[in-house]
Amino acid sequence: MEKYLILGASSAIAKYFTLRLRREDKLVYELSSNKGKKNSYNVDSIRNKINVLNPEVIINFVGTYTSDYNESYLVNVLISKNLFDAAIKENFKGKIILIGSASEYGVQEKYTEECIEKPRSIYGLTKLMQHSLFQCYTNSYNIKANYIRIFNIVFDKVDEKLFIGNFSRQLKKVLKGKSKEIKLGNLNSYRDFLLIDDVYDGFMKVIEKGNNGEVYNLGMGKSIFIRDFVNDVFKELGLKLKLIIGEVDSIGKIRNKVFADIDNIKSINWSPKFNYNDLIKEFCKSLREDLD
Repeated sequence: MEKYLILGASSAIAKYFTLRLRREDKLVYELSSNKGKKNSYNVDSIRNKINVLNPEVIINFVGTYTSDYNESYLVNVLISKNLFDAAIKENFKGKIILIGSASEYGVQEKYTEECIEKPRSIYGLTKLMQHSLFQCYTNSYNIKANYIRIFNIVFDKVDEKLFIGNFSRQLKKVLKGKSKEIKLGNLNSYRDFLLIDDVYDGFMKVIEKGNNGEVYNLGMGKSIFIRDFVNDVFKELGLKLKLIIGEVDSIGKIRNKVFADIDNIKSINWSPKFNYNDLIKEFCKSLREDLD
């Protein structure tokens, strides 16, 4: 039975992964700081988990979207360094997966893994610093690792600081009859949306076939106008309500057409199973199911 160690196990995406892995008869161990244990992610704590559990795959879901540099650096960079240091000290022979973000790219004409990154937020900056750390350790030590840059996950339980999380929270209030309006920020931009099911499958393909030290973009590979996305969700849910457009805080706002170049991950035989119409239907289905 394949064994996984999940760091940041209390996050919504980590919980989804844990559930899927266990359904597929994987043995999953969790490490989380949700109970206030300040030292959960220091080198010794991670090293002990590796020593005792002997996992074959470690996925680091620990992360923060804060604009506070010190906190963002501590969470998005130093914890990954602790993971690598622990792996080296324990002579870990399995695979490590670090999670990056499209925010590392900033504004590009083409979002390829090889382009020069130009982050425009503290979040994007610290994620890029994590990537540099990844490069240093994979080049300097005998570590098997991959870096997955996720674009925009369509999952109704993601952090409310993200567009999808904020939109989902408000939609659930409407569906419960507790609100008759939705307030969102500027919708005149384009994003690459990928359903959580496809995100999971992409991770599994990278774990199975990813070339050591490689970075993989993970998205649908298509650019969707955000206003169209919102209207299509309203239509699928049968909602006619007031939409208020106003500037609200968001992470890494980019107003050009953002979509992942996914040629690299396609080369290891992954491609999204859900097209845009399926994505809308599955997202709305999950919103309804969450009301039960």
